[in-house]
Amino acid sequence: MELEIVDEQDRSRILGPHKKVLEWIENTKTATRPHFEEVHQVLYRAKARFQEQRSMGSNNMTNSSNRMALPSKM
Repeated sequence: MELEIVDEQDRSRILGPHKKVLEWIENTKTATRPHFEEVHQVLYRAKARFQEQRSMGSNNMTNSSNRMALPSKM
């Protein structure tokens, strides 16, 4: 379930060819519902936070290089 944190494109790229793994994940979610969702809420919140950071990071990129602009400490 740690793959829930990665970007959707990466998750699809990694799990896409493995249909049985995707079925197993869905079967596990269904069999353990609602406990599965309760336990994994932390992961879902982390995923949202990481996506926000990625989107903010792409906005903070400098034009002259691919390095992220450092925020001011003042």
